[in-house]
Amino acid sequence: MIIGLGDPVTDVLHRASRREIVTLLRDGCEGDDDADDAGGGAAVEIGGCVPVDARRLQRILDAIGGDGGERVRVTPGGSAANVLKCIAKIRQCEVGDDDDDDDEDACAFVGGVDASDDVGIAYERALRKAGVKPALIWHKNDDKIGDGTTTTTVGSARCLCLVDEHGQRTMRTYLGASAQTRAEDLPVDVLKKAKVLHMEGYALYKPDVVRRACAIAKENGAMVSIDLASFEVVRNCRDALEEALKSGWIDVIFCNEDEARELVAVSDGALGNNNGRNAPRPSEEMENEALEYLLRFVKVATCSRGKRGCVSMNREGEKATSRAEGVDAIDTTGAGDTFTGAFLHALLRGGTLQQCGDAGCAAAAQVVQVRGAEMDESRWEIIRDKLTRLVG
Repeated sequence: MIIGLGDPVTDVLHRASRREIVTLLRDGCEGDDDADDAGGGAAVEIGGCVPVDARRLQRILDAIGGDGGERVRVTPGGSAANVLKCIAKIRQCEVGDDDDDDDEDACAFVGGVDASDDVGIAYERALRKAGVKPALIWHKNDDKIGDGTTTTTVGSARCLCLVDEHGQRTMRTYLGASAQTRAEDLPVDVLKKAKVLHMEGYALYKPDVVRRACAIAKENGAMVSIDLASFEVVRNCRDALEEALKSGWIDVIFCNEDEARELVAVSDGALGNNNGRNAPRPSEEMENEALEYLLRFVKVATCSRGKRGCVSMNREGEKATSRAEGVDAIDTTGAGDTFTGAFLHALLRGGTLQQCGDAGCAAAAQVVQVRGAEMDESRWEIIRDKLTRLVG
């Protein structure tokens, strides 16, 4: 079984002009004393991902109003879950009430949701529809949170993704019940069946959970992979990342350009805070340095580079560079997770580094041609055909 571990985040995608988005974010901070703290001063900046509390997220949603019409789409997301959905789609997995846990191609997702809201229930239903077995941790929350005039339950995780006319994404994430997941909550019986455990980088914010999940998976001979998710994760979770690397838990690791740049800082401390969308593109030498650093601890490391494709290396000294397909990208939402899912699928099929990188780029080329991370069946057929020709 292929198991994903991460935050079960429901994505709320809203399209608006940049001016409208700035207004929405300002409305979300209205009346807050901490407007210059996390989600505050950055709350009117376009781009990036800022954590927010439930009250601030609800204010922005209220400012959008109603269901937002055709400009709003709600889909089950989260990095690790998206990777598992990609693999399940490629392999055409199905999940029923009598799903077979012993099927080595089966996909399952582990994450925490609020047992008292409809969001978690809808998330479970969507996972099944996507061919991924839900192994959700249902947190029962009696606590109320609010501003003294209104209260609400803790709730399941949600991410509001605001997309402007230039395709730039500005995200506000509330983890809710997912942040409550502890090592003792993990479904040991499910993790023991793992042939592969794939974790999103955000899991490093809960190092006890990572430690326990990896220990269970490794006891049963599973391969463990991780996608570093964002340069902020690398920066903020350096101790947890170093523990995971030096422990030998991780076999395969994925990063992008910004994360590669930050990884160089992990290894030599030279970067400081110069990273993010305003930083210059890292050089090929810097990307190689990052991958070489990772290969001191893992077996396979790959760096996705957007329009430049990807570069992959393994511990045996092999190196492969895959080109991005020449398509007109209109939205990069889901591109990284789709790349990772296709790469892992090819790797598990015995693909070479070159084949794995080519598979990832081929899949990502399809998702960037649609708005949002959801593709219709015709695009999945294109992906399956290309991957079949690559790795069978």
